[in-house]
Amino acid sequence: MIDIAVTQPFPWEQLLTYLSSRCIPNFEHVENGSYYRAHNGKSIVVRYDPKRSLLNIEHAPDTHLKVEVVDRAKRLFFPELPTKVIYKQLAQTLPQSQEVKGFRPLGCWDPFELCIRTIIGQQVSVAAAQTIMQRMVDRSEILTPSAVITANLDNMGMPGRRVQTLQKLAQAIIDGNINFAWQWSQLDSALADIPGIGPWTRGYLAIRLGRDSDAFPETDVGLIRASGATDAKSLLRQAEQWRPYRAYAATCLWAMD
Repeated sequence: MIDIAVTQPFPWEQLLTYLSSRCIPNFEHVENGSYYRAHNGKSIVVRYDPKRSLLNIEHAPDTHLKVEVVDRAKRLFFPELPTKVIYKQLAQTLPQSQEVKGFRPLGCWDPFELCIRTIIGQQVSVAAAQTIMQRMVDRSEILTPSAVITANLDNMGMPGRRVQTLQKLAQAIIDGNINFAWQWSQLDSALADIPGIGPWTRGYLAIRLGRDSDAFPETDVGLIRASGATDAKSLLRQAEQWRPYRAYAATCLWAMD
């Protein structure tokens, strides 16, 4: 068992509710207040102990795996973020954020998996994206760049250009033209060079990858709806008051949508 300290407030149930509809099929799921993840043939379980403010991670007794699992769990839940300061500021300009106080942009277990899920989710509902994601997993079995390149992605239920985007992203990673360890400005520029990865996709990734606390994909339909704005331009004007934490404001609005 590994324990990771958590900064308060930490709305674990709300975080799991948001994550549960966006989990990668066959690889991760939420059940009975816990997060389950398959990793290197092992089963990882993450639970929250509210009395001690700790994330508890059950894992295989492997030293190398232990370090990797802790890093990935932190990259997914961002347990050490100073959300109290952020929500104190948002309370003045986005009062409804207090309904999900402590909610933070959920990250990912694996950046490439998140990219696949984000591209598949372009302009479709969360439920539809999950259906296509299941087909993706069924076709490729593992979600690595090489598996995506070799998998048959015909008749997946998404436009052919979106399939090409996935394949070009995978090839760019294989060729070393994209590296998720890069600084965000460099990574953002490299992603922008791939047709089909536009401003919304990159803005969403900047938030979920924890790379830009002020990222804000103003064309997102859910954000427009949850904020009460009439369109993207009016939402962008409204969002000026949420700087430099627009990513957190966006996350709150998604959680309440």
